[in-house]
Amino acid sequence: MDITYDYYRIFYYVARYGSFSRAAEVLLRGQPNITKTINNLEAQLGCKLFLRSNKGVNLTPEGEKLFHHVEIAFDNLSKAESEIISERNLDGGFISIATTEIGLYGSLLPGLTRFNKDYPNVKLRLANLNSPQAMEAVKNGVADFAVVTLHEKTDTIYRIRTIRDFRESLYCQKGYMDGYKGDIFSRPYISINRSSYTYKFYQDYLLSCGLYKEPDIEVATADQVLPLVKAGMGIGFISEFLAEDALKAGLIEEILLPEPPKNRSICLVKDKKRSLSLAASELIKYMLQHN
Repeated sequence: MDITYDYYRIFYYVARYGSFSRAAEVLLRGQPNITKTINNLEAQLGCKLFLRSNKGVNLTPEGEKLFHHVEIAFDNLSKAESEIISERNLDGGFISIATTEIGLYGSLLPGLTRFNKDYPNVKLRLANLNSPQAMEAVKNGVADFAVVTLHEKTDTIYRIRTIRDFRESLYCQKGYMDGYKGDIFSRPYISINRSSYTYKFYQDYLLSCGLYKEPDIEVATADQVLPLVKAGMGIGFISEFLAEDALKAGLIEEILLPEPPKNRSICLVKDKKRSLSLAASELIKYMLQHN
């Protein structure tokens, strides 16, 4: 049955106020138009919806049943309208971000901090993942976008934008290598685990230097390498922004290499087929402004 939304809208207001004239005032319609619409709705449904009297109108049992469903629909529509208006004004909404530690500390955090200060009512969810997992989250629609480390081409379903390049160096505890005459990589080597792009990048780098070295200690995330290096448990590659404070404090030192690794890139990853919410798009603007 093809009944227009306007019929149900007028029915809702007549039932809510118990008056044709009051509904006409609220809807800025003439009362004859309201009466005609209700008559047409009753004719199409084949039943009476209101009992008329001098004191106003009351719902019939059929009208009560219809109003129960129409009221739920109108409540949901009102909530949706409010949510859309709030999101448009960035006074609400939700953003889901998948990021690596390097992506977070190297690019996302400054813009995210400023955005959260300006729009505190936008809810944020950050998932701490390695690059392949973060990109899969974007692909599956779990994350709106990802901030990850990439160094090679990837699936064409993604729209990828380089945010910044960064440098990683090999570090050890201060004094850890003093007096050591052997091969650097005969020392315990700390690396991110095998499921990450970082692991593959450094395995390829070592092979290009004529070395083959399996990690002695594998960790889940990039920020776990630093505390192990600081504790004197081995050597490991650490990004410049994660190493900065410990380096200034004299807790770690760089191990100079004849051929240091190439710079890598922090990238913004989006799904080509999905558009972003206004809140997510605005957050990306903040992030890019701080890079």
